[in-house]
Amino acid sequence: MTIICGDRQFKTHRAVVCTQSPFFDKAMSGNFMESKSRSIELPEDDPDVVERFLEFLYTGTYTDGVNLTWVKPSKAALLDPKAVIQNLQQPACGSQEEDMSATEDEGSQEGSQDWIADAAGDEESELTKVAEAVAEGRRQEGLNQLAELRNDMTLPLRLYVLADKYDVPALRLLARDRFCRAVELVWEEAECFPDVVDELYQTTPPTDTAMREIVCRLVAAVIHVPRVREKMRNVMMKHGGFAVGVMEYSIHLHTLFV
Repeated sequence: MTIICGDRQFKTHRAVVCTQSPFFDKAMSGNFMESKSRSIELPEDDPDVVERFLEFLYTGTYTDGVNLTWVKPSKAALLDPKAVIQNLQQPACGSQEEDMSATEDEGSQEGSQDWIADAAGDEESELTKVAEAVAEGRRQEGLNQLAELRNDMTLPLRLYVLADKYDVPALRLLARDRFCRAVELVWEEAECFPDVVDELYQTTPPTDTAMREIVCRLVAAVIHVPRVREKMRNVMMKHGGFAVGVMEYSIHLHTLFV
């Protein structure tokens, strides 16, 4: 089957795509034009994000310039569907790839645990280098790296939205946890963070808190800092749900120390 997006065409296999995405399965197996032509058009989607989406369907992971995958499937891709949903219902970054073992079958871990641990360490070290460059005063180097990290925040966000649209929960889980790790480390330094929050609130429904709670929790922890309030003021005024979320997390944090 051929997936057409923008000016690009992706030659794919129904056995790979349709077995993981009910959306594509329905489109290609029903009495629709797509099933007859063996092609489907995605005019609203970004070709680069679709490419990463398909990469996940084929390999169980996706490349993003920070996370070293070695073309190995992520732990999210190895979980059974029930475990994926359970992890999505848990707080982000509390159930990252390296912390999912409690819900995973013991036998499936033995052959992959070593490379998963190594990959997680490499992912974290790449992000840490960015923060260190800024902290040590290598401003231009740090700014260049932070510019690259804008994509490392927006790519998992857009993949999360696409995975939700095409009903691929395992990719939603992986994208959510990568988004959490990226923003947790660099959001205070990244000037583009308000734009990321703006896009998040424009592209996710109010009922889907899996991504929204991440940014609310991070901002709430330091909302007492004037610089943070000034930085986030406009996006908080634009998205009342974000402002309320920050307030609720801030109150919750305050009660923990009273």
